[in-house]
Amino acid sequence: MAVKDHLEIMDEDADNLYSNLISFNITPEEVSLGMGIRDVREPHVVNIQTYVHLTIPHFLRFAEAVNKQVDLLIEKGVLTREPEQ
Repeated sequence: MAVKDHLEIMDEDADNLYSNLISFNITPEEVSLGMGIRDVREPHVVNIQTYVHLTIPHFLRFAEAVNKQVDLLIEKGVLTREPEQ
């Protein structure tokens, strides 16, 4: 019986980030996701807290993983792809 590959996730020292806006800065080499908080007093101002830099192939895998999770949530009835009213 073959043992399945698995990752051991060690996140005890991970920072927690809360964001209500994500920006995408795209170049031919990478995609930078800027994660920030929109200022409630000045909605046109966003305070970017951090950037996550991904190579294009890693970004594509990330996007595929997000789409799979969205499809799973739709299948479970948690959300819908219908636009908000």
